[in-house]
Amino acid sequence: MVVLFFPFEETLASSLVTRQYGDLTDEGSVWVDEFNQVWDLTRCDLTLSYTLDMSKYRPVGQPPEWTLVGIGSGAWAWMSSGAPAAVSTDPQLIDMDDKLHLGSMPNKGDESDYDVLFPHRVVESPIGFPWNNYGIWFDRDGVSKGQEKFWGVIDGATYNTGGVYQVMLTFHAISPELGTLFATVNGVQSGFYIEWRNTQPDYFPVGMSFTGDLSNIKVFASLWGENVELVDIIASGCSAIP
Repeated sequence: MVVLFFPFEETLASSLVTRQYGDLTDEGSVWVDEFNQVWDLTRCDLTLSYTLDMSKYRPVGQPPEWTLVGIGSGAWAWMSSGAPAAVSTDPQLIDMDDKLHLGSMPNKGDESDYDVLFPHRVVESPIGFPWNNYGIWFDRDGVSKGQEKFWGVIDGATYNTGGVYQVMLTFHAISPELGTLFATVNGVQSGFYIEWRNTQPDYFPVGMSFTGDLSNIKVFASLWGENVELVDIIASGCSAIP
């Protein structure tokens, strides 16, 4: 593991701390918030935002590589991002090029493990039918004229993304040992259908739970995929040290 240290700007209003970490562009690098900054989710929510640029990444002839951004140390939860179907795209059809889904410890790794209904109700997973999902797969280019009229098909958000995504993660403590994570990608929330139909999902929005010491949280990122970039990484929450 290579731990990178970044300059940052910090603002403090009451107990709320905002840290701007900048950009991460070195493939394979892993960084952890080591600036004596420990976040405490039991004091307030932590939000983590960034831009993911996969526009130049195409996993030709190899398995897709996944970029992870989230929290670690006392508890682990993250957004996992990759381009498993971006080798070729169809500008006249919805084709799912890029995938962004949540993961957490212990043992939650993909869309079959979402287990939180809005706002913070933890239920048994899977929610609905995991592969009838919304807000997890995204199309880099165009769709047909008929498809652009479907519910939730949004130009520049779910299609015509160009492989660039604005991600916002919100971490919340239900108790000192149990937390929830919700995400938006290009302003789009995730959901699941029991059976797909052209309307809002049966369960929407949905998130994922995680466990651990929620008073001892650090931010981490692991970037994989040639030419993938993380830009404008910003965290805002409550410091563990008042």
